[in-house]
Amino acid sequence: MDPEVARVVLTAIAAIGAIVWFSGLRFLIASVGGRKTGQPQADEQDLAEGRQGWLCGSAEVEGEASTLVSRAATMLAKGSLSGFAPVKILEKTNDSIRFERVEVGIGHQVPGQWFRRGELRFTPLGSGRTRVEWAAEPAILTVLAWVGGAFLVAGLVALVVGYWAISTYVVTSPEPAVRWQTVQMVQAVHFLWPPFLFGALCRRGRRAVTGQFETLANNLPYYDG
Repeated sequence: MDPEVARVVLTAIAAIGAIVWFSGLRFLIASVGGRKTGQPQADEQDLAEGRQGWLCGSAEVEGEASTLVSRAATMLAKGSLSGFAPVKILEKTNDSIRFERVEVGIGHQVPGQWFRRGELRFTPLGSGRTRVEWAAEPAILTVLAWVGGAFLVAGLVALVVGYWAISTYVVTSPEPAVRWQTVQMVQAVHFLWPPFLFGALCRRGRRAVTGQFETLANNLPYYDG
């Protein structure tokens, strides 16, 4: 491999790596930001106000608000919710419930571990219908985002430093065998794929929390205790 070919190969690999890096950045940002579920409601916005990073949503269901509050409290207290970790109720009023997850040890990991705290609010709509709004604080999504961000930084460093080092010491080498080592630039991929992994985990966590609370809200009218 002559020096000109080696430089073209290095530039091509670095360019592809840069595209992958930017794709990982966008994917992680989109995964961390997530999307709010349900239709935007003024009361729903109030429920999430001051709770940065919380997930929220709402559902309109059949039933009187007072009855649904009692049913939700019973379901949470009994631990009869499939997919939920054990929770303890912090506060119950006529139209809301606040609760938090109970740590049960590493040997009892369940999908409910994706959230740390939650709140339900019940608003009568008339004609026997109620809007159930929920807000949940994700448990480990921030950690996943930070780890993914750390790999983004490492990936950028690997691309810049790798390109400089290979361009300076390998491409210009008088030894053809050394110049073949230009292809080692592909090793930067080890720092480029983790942001996609941690972004996917963030999305999985958001979907899990959203699914749990949407299921809880929509199933309340059919819980017979």
